[in-house]
Parts: sequence; structure tokens; C-alpha cells
Amino acid sequence: MKELNRLSEEITHILAAGEVVERPASCVKEVIENSIDAGATLIDIRLEKGGIKKIEVYDNGKGIHPEDIEYVFERHTTSKIKSVDDIFKIKTMGFRGEALCAISSVSKVILISRHYQQEQGCKVEVEGGKLTSKTVYPFEKGTKIIIEDLFFNTPARLKFLKSPSTEQKYCTEVVEKIAICYPEISFRMQVDSKRQLFTPGDGKVESAIASVFGSEILKNLIDFYLEEQGLKVWGYFVNPVLSKSTRSGYYFYVNRRFIRSKLLSSCIDEAFKNSILTGRFPIVFLFVEIDPVDVDVNVHPAKLEIKFKDERFVYNTVYKAVLKALQSEKIIPKPDLDSVYLHQGIQENKSSIKPSLSFVHEKQSEEKRFPEDLREFLRIEEQFDFSELELKREIRDVISVFSETFDVETYKIVGYAFDTYIIVQKDENLYLIDQHAVHERRLFELFKEEVIQNKIQKQILLSPIIVDLPPSQKEFVLRNIQFFERLGFEIGDFGKNEIVVRTIPLLLEGSVDRYLILDIIEMVYNESISVDIMQVSEELLKKIACKAAVKGKMNISDLEKEEIVRLVLVEKKIFHCPHGRPVVVEIPKKDIERMFKRIV
Repeated sequence: MKELNRLSEEITHILAAGEVVERPASCVKEVIENSIDAGATLIDIRLEKGGIKKIEVYDNGKGIHPEDIEYVFERHTTSKIKSVDDIFKIKTMGFRGEALCAISSVSKVILISRHYQQEQGCKVEVEGGKLTSKTVYPFEKGTKIIIEDLFFNTPARLKFLKSPSTEQKYCTEVVEKIAICYPEISFRMQVDSKRQLFTPGDGKVESAIASVFGSEILKNLIDFYLEEQGLKVWGYFVNPVLSKSTRSGYYFYVNRRFIRSKLLSSCIDEAFKNSILTGRFPIVFLFVEIDPVDVDVNVHPAKLEIKFKDERFVYNTVYKAVLKALQSEKIIPKPDLDSVYLHQGIQENKSSIKPSLSFVHEKQSEEKRFPEDLREFLRIEEQFDFSELELKREIRDVISVFSETFDVETYKIVGYAFDTYIIVQKDENLYLIDQHAVHERRLFELFKEEVIQNKIQKQILLSPIIVDLPPSQKEFVLRNIQFFERLGFEIGDFGKNEIVVRTIPLLLEGSVDRYLILDIIEMVYNESISVDIMQVSEELLKKIACKAAVKGKMNISDLEKEEIVRLVLVEKKIFHCPHGRPVVVEIPKKDIERMFKRIV
């Protein structure tokens, strides 16, 4: 008995729409991409009820010729592919010719367009994939598409949509992501007649980023750039003092197409591994320019995922570009002293602070909106103990005068605060250096190198250290003596529940006592539950370095202070502790003068 059925055209269109049109945001993305391909310099988006009721997009691009307009709703009609070779060198945002077909099959669509070579416009109406009318229509240059009652003929899909506010959020995120990569286009977005987003279209990526995320992100942008063998990698990351709890701050663009990429995410994770707080993630705007033949953009229905021909080369180039910027002086954070003034009441009215963004169109001030889920961007992590630094108190309470000044390449040690922060002056700036964070990073790097090369230098103890352990931990240590030897600790059985430690790593000389050994054993013991015991992890080395490093409130010698200044400011080798916290803060003289009202 025959069981196979040939599906009707109506059903195949609806099934195909499921691959492209998942929610209102999918429609917004597809239509905007068409506008970009049409050469638009202005794209205006308007939504009602999160796009579920209505999506309207206008662009001032070249328009659609009246002889083509009705065919844009048929499957696989496109002007962007003419041969098989074109499939492997895609340079446009859209190329499959199925977006409008898919959208129109599950909604009611009105399309109005005037081709730049025509004197009159044309209007067509499509409902459920069927053309219902086509008329001549007076219209300005460009194209307007109105999508109404999405999923009106597929109630099962309509049921799975979120609330209008959630769908609105998804739509807004789509526009934001595209706007950043096309700063030469002015994007305007309204939701239920309220201004949601405005970008100036001045051609500057920084302007688009500021329009989307605000001036705080703009002030903390750090650029990077690298070009190798025809592959160009560039962009910005935000100083790690501003971070996120998820990878939602990863914005990746390949040939100006926003993508998701496990490869690039892994690369950014690795590059920032020792420059950001554990459990936090950076905000990165990464642009990759690559020959289209070296990338396949046709591996995902919504074109969100791609495949590189040479993944290793792309990974290494991106990694080097970002790491070089992370190791530069640009990364030194500048504290936002405005928040201190406001807290003191010196600045009585927050609204009196004027934005310094000359490129932001004056209309933007009408209704400035920061997405709720991006407010986290605009919050500085409490990585600095400003209460301890007491910047709000008079300077005389912070700085204790240092008896001997250290002068190398115009850097001078002028003070020492709270037995923790070295105060250095150069030209018109003060630098506060956290002695613990610097020493911790130095120990970590040196210790890590010795362990990796299996060349750990040991110090024989004149008086071995006896450590009492619970039976379970003692048995664990004796069973894994070779592991502890790799770290520089020679350990033996001392009877009962005791072990004897006869050598320690030379790098930790002066820092090791029975309490540190107990801490190390505890860390190794806990880590062994989920990690191969013979693999020395970086996390373990970080913890050991942190435990062994000179602490805050621990007065160090003049020579040690000088060495720390050399490492941070002269040789520029250390800008973060192993856990990603900054080791140095720069305070310009003008900011101090503002605190004293010398300047305003």
C-alpha cells in the first residue's frame, strides 16, 4: 500500500518557514539584512506588541523593481547568486532568496517599494504566502515592509512565543548587534511609539557602541588589531574592570555578519584567562575580515553559525591580537572619580553631568534607553577596595611620606598607604600599586614555568616541618607523593597521623609554614575529586601563589617596592593578578584637583 505523500506547496512553505522564522526577531533580522544589501543608509524599525502584532521596517535603499516585486515572495528567488561558484564566496547578508517567502507564508505582509530608476512605487499584499494584490503606489525612494499577525495561520507556533516584552527584547538585541557592525547606517527603532534605539550613522564603530551601551562602555574601550596572511582581526574589548557573569558580551562578526562561534568563544576565554576575575567574562567586539572562499556561511538556516577553512590559523591570530592589547599599558584602569564626588554630595545633581559624545545626534536626548539586561554593563565591579583607599578623605590622610625616593625613567615612589599600596608619581599622574596582587602574579608565572618545565628548584629545610593530618588526607598525600614532589615538596611518613616535609619550592622560601602546607594539601585534595591528580592545574598554582604572596598590611622593604614598580610600570610585565584583578590604578592630577575644587 502506498504510504508516501507529496506535500503541497502550502505545507512545504510553512515547514521551510520554521527554519527561518522562529519568532518576530527572526523577521526583523531577515528584513534588515535585505535593507543592508539594498545599500540603505537609514533603517527605521517600528514594533507593536513585541513584533507579534506588527513589524514595520523602512529603508532608503535602492528599492525593488516593479517587475521583480511579486517574485520576492517565491522560494529561492535571489539576485545575489548566479552560479555555483557564488555560493562559496558570499559577500552579501542575504543570499538564499527564501526569507520573504518564509515570512509571508506565516503572516500578512504589505510590501511597498520604489526602485531608484522608477518614478512610481509599487505595492503588493501577501497573506499566508498568496499574493492578493499588486498596484502602482506613490512612494519615496526605498522600501517599506509591514508584517502583521505573525503565525496567524499556525497557532501552535504562536502559542510558543514569549510575552510581548520578551519578544521585544529579542528584536532589540538583533538590531543592536547589526547596528554595531554597520555604523555607516543610522538605525532608528521605536516600540509601541516610544524611541528605543538611535545610532548616528557616522561610520564610527565607537559611536554605534556608545549609542547602544552608553558612555561608560565607550570610556573603557581598548582597541586591538592584527593582520596576517590576508586575515584581518580587529575590534575592541572593554577594560576587564567591567565584566559580565555570562558570555553574553561576546559580539563576533565575520565579514560584517554577526555570528555565534564556539571556536572564537574558546579563544577569548583563553586570552582573558588570567586577566579577569574567575567566573566573569569580558565584553568583546571582535571583527574578522577573511576571504569569503575561506569561510562557509551556509551551514546554519539563520546564518548564525559559520565554518572556517583553517580554524587553527584564525584562532591563533585572534588570540595574539587580543593578548597583545591585554599586555599593553592601555589596560591600566582609571577609577571613575565622578561617583566619589556624587556620593559626597559635592555634585548635587546627577542630571547636570553633560555627555561628551559629540557624535550623538541631538535627538537622542529625547528618549535614551539602556536595555535592562545590559545595565550590568554600566556597573563597575567592586574589584578595588575604595573604602580602604579612602579617596574620599583628604589626601594627607592617604599618603605617608616615603623617606627615600626611587627615580627610574621619571617614576618616583612618593608614598606607601595602609602598608599595602605603593604610591608612584610620574609627570601628571599618580599610580597606586597593590603589592599583594603584583607579588601573587609574579610568583604564579615563575612557579608555573618551573612546574611545566619540570625544573622546580627546591630549598632543603634545616628544620623539617611536621604536619598533623586526618587519616584520610595522610593516606592521600602518601599515595600521591610524586605529585607533591613535582611542586617541590619532598614528603615522608612520620608515624601516627603525621607527615614530614623536608624540602619546599625555593620560590616560596620565607612564606612556607605548616599552615600553608595544610592549605596546599587541602586544595590538592579537593581538586583531585574532579581532576586527574597528576595534572598540575593552573587554578592550583594560582591558589598556591595567592597563599604564599606577600599580603596587604605587610610592610615590605624599599628594594621590594622598587622591584614591584619596575615590574608594573617600567617593564610593563604585570597588569593583573592571576585571578584577573587589576594591580595598578592610575589617578590623573586633574582628577585630584577636581576633588579639591581647583578645577571644575
